[in-house]
Amino acid sequence: MKQIPHLLTNLAENPEYFDEVISLIEREFHYSGKYSFVKDFAPLVNPLNFENCFFMIDEINNKVISHLALCPRIMTKNNNEIKVGLIGGIATHKDYRHQGLFKKLMDHVLEQNKDSFGLWFLWSELTGLYEKFSFHLAGGVMETGNAVFSENEKPVGFQKTHFSKLSESELTEIKKLYTSFNELYFFTIKREEKDWAIIFEMDSIDLFIKKNELGQIEKYFCVNKGQDLVSIIHEIGCKPDKYVQFISQIKKYRVWLPESELSLSDSKNIFYMSFIKIGNKDLFNLFLNQITNGELTVNEISQDQISFTFKDKNHLASLSEFSSYLFGPKPLVEFEKYLLVPYVAGCDSI
Repeated sequence: MKQIPHLLTNLAENPEYFDEVISLIEREFHYSGKYSFVKDFAPLVNPLNFENCFFMIDEINNKVISHLALCPRIMTKNNNEIKVGLIGGIATHKDYRHQGLFKKLMDHVLEQNKDSFGLWFLWSELTGLYEKFSFHLAGGVMETGNAVFSENEKPVGFQKTHFSKLSESELTEIKKLYTSFNELYFFTIKREEKDWAIIFEMDSIDLFIKKNELGQIEKYFCVNKGQDLVSIIHEIGCKPDKYVQFISQIKKYRVWLPESELSLSDSKNIFYMSFIKIGNKDLFNLFLNQITNGELTVNEISQDQISFTFKDKNHLASLSEFSSYLFGPKPLVEFEKYLLVPYVAGCDSI
């Protein structure tokens, strides 16, 4: 097929193409009319992130033909932080495939941000395609049960609502639970005020809360997210001392948690969390050294291999092997103690 002249731009420079970008994504993702990508993936396509929503325009026909977006975030573990890049909204018009448009977008984003992030994440089923960019399947997620969640059979004491319907004090209670439990207990996304502001407008998510005798929220969980994550409980929050009891209440349903929580589940099913790519070596090493107290250091990263030092001994592995060694599924026994199985809850996933 003859190459067409195209322009690479972003929504910050050309916001007038927003509706066309969303139409392309929803068409290629097979969205039904009752769902909205804008609502389901608000962190990615919110105006605050327009500068990271890249797309190609067919300059002859003046139409959007390909899109890929980056969402910069911070992940945290034991108060140690690492900058990460989440990639999503990947779509190419069916009439313009096999012309290298996706590669140009991906190369542009990776090159432009090569010094920005210690890790990259993306979600897809196209294994061979992303391995060409050094993304490898890693991270273990488990599903605690297989019962389909029903609002009529919700756990005792929980009431359904949405983030946007919470009072200011209730919002504060939710934030505190996420900070004191999720951000401390898991290797997960750190949420700043701008992130919460976006989540609070995501009314495609059903929120269930339970209050104590003082009227304060002590537990919550999120289920559904429009067309994405249907009937899946994709985020929980509670006080740490209520955690085990909370899981026992809901584990019969399809609750997604990191592999590290396997002992709390009756199911032993583990699947990959996402594609993961190691980014800037210095940023990654800074985080690793904090987490491992200097026991683990990455020395060199090539297209296919990584050399690393663990407890003063040098090792060589493929990038795919190393990613699984560290992040799971089934991390190396020597690395299990670091609890670095990533957990990106549904409200943040793109």
